[in-house]
Amino acid sequence: MPVAGIIAEYNPFHNGHLYQIKEVKKKFPDAPLVVAMSGNFLQRGEPASFDKWTRAQQALANGADLVVEMPVLACVQPADRFAFNGVSILASLGVTDLFFGAEHAEYDFTVYARLVQSTHGDFKTYNESYAATFQKAVAAKIGHNVDQPNDLLGLAYAKANLKLGEPLFLNPIQRKNANYHEINLKAGTIASATAIRQHYLAGNLAKLSAYVPAATLKTLKTQNLLTWDDFFPYLKYKLLSTAPARLSEIYGMAEGIEYRLKEQMERLPSTADFDQWLKAVKTKRFTYTRLSRLACALLLDLTPAELKEYDQAPYMRLLGFNAKGQQVLRRAKKTSAYQIIAKVSKDDKNAIYRVDYRAGKIYQLQNQLEQDLKRAPIRIF
Repeated sequence: MPVAGIIAEYNPFHNGHLYQIKEVKKKFPDAPLVVAMSGNFLQRGEPASFDKWTRAQQALANGADLVVEMPVLACVQPADRFAFNGVSILASLGVTDLFFGAEHAEYDFTVYARLVQSTHGDFKTYNESYAATFQKAVAAKIGHNVDQPNDLLGLAYAKANLKLGEPLFLNPIQRKNANYHEINLKAGTIASATAIRQHYLAGNLAKLSAYVPAATLKTLKTQNLLTWDDFFPYLKYKLLSTAPARLSEIYGMAEGIEYRLKEQMERLPSTADFDQWLKAVKTKRFTYTRLSRLACALLLDLTPAELKEYDQAPYMRLLGFNAKGQQVLRRAKKTSAYQIIAKVSKDDKNAIYRVDYRAGKIYQLQNQLEQDLKRAPIRIF
């Protein structure tokens, strides 16, 4: 029996995500749908708009059967590593088919992945980012650019799938109506998560009812949407109070960038926000996304040693399920190489789960809700 899977962030869950789930159900109407979802900090290096429990509830209310949390060290990563972690988690849960949005669903991502599986960017080109040199190398191998956000992620999924021995069948779904970074609310019922967040922050909540399901609209009306600016004072304190030698020990730090991060923070006026700091530290070598991920690593005090520990003993957190998802879970508990954590114990928070517990506590500084201890998975029966 097929088991469908999606790797997601749902930041927040909107009608585009609902469309994707409906497309999955068209192909596999009776198959369980498993979602591997980023927790409270996301792949592009930003805090989630709403916490992982809220977003898991939104997913379950709209067709997901099982939602698991990808650990923060699996999420706040470049696309290839993020994709590898997501594909690995889904495969360990018995998923057979991965569904993902793409700007060009007609691309054969597996063929492309075979062409570029040993392709790398140029670390020695100092007048542009590694990501830019990688995209040029990919275009040279494939014969055209693959540079749209979801297409790039689709290629990363395909590369990860090849590396793991192709445990999943890939199913790209054509992205509808709104581009990834689209900031306008176009006619229709689908808008990008970026546009939804921006219109919420601008006070245009009434306009969003057409673009999000009921569960998300309820969240938008009752909870505060969080952004980097909510956490910027903590990042500012970290940089201003920490010596460069200690900053250099943070995961992802390279080429002495810690000196620039600290220096630009010292120069900023006290009224500056996260985006102003990001623009101040931007260089040709470091993309905005890489700098945002580095800011996350600083905020959460992530280290290379902790990433190594996760790679050697991977785990996932169970966020929610229904009866169909419970069947998947029962099978996975017997076969998965990943430890599946249902409830976080006091031992877990000091051992295997300590990085995610720390991230949850930092997120809790702003949303005021306990993220891990005494939180049981959501059950819908």
